[in-house]
Amino acid sequence: MMEINKLSSQLSGQIDGTSAADKSKAAALVNKTDTSSSNVSDKVSLSGTGGKNNEEMFAKIELEKANQNSFAQLKDYKAKIQEYEAAKSTSPEAAQETELGKMLNDPAVWEQIAEGILR
Repeated sequence: MMEINKLSSQLSGQIDGTSAADKSKAAALVNKTDTSSSNVSDKVSLSGTGGKNNEEMFAKIELEKANQNSFAQLKDYKAKIQEYEAAKSTSPEAAQETELGKMLNDPAVWEQIAEGILR
């Protein structure tokens, strides 16, 4: 029969203690990590992450969006000019009824043009 005092000391030795084989395995792991970590630097480098490429791609996408928006505005103005010219060939009164004709006769538009020239 085993005494309770001896049982508790045997259990604590098994839980807390490690065998010599376990200690040698742990030492080997530490040595392996020390040699592999000597190649790793503490510095953070973004050169290999493609950050520059991402920035360039973002800039190209934004430029393309701006270009598409500008071309859409250009097409809109071109359509307004064609509408004005077609109405002008019909009669001067019809030209004044178009959107561009109304803008040409609007004093507020001429004021904005003058302010733009003075800047």
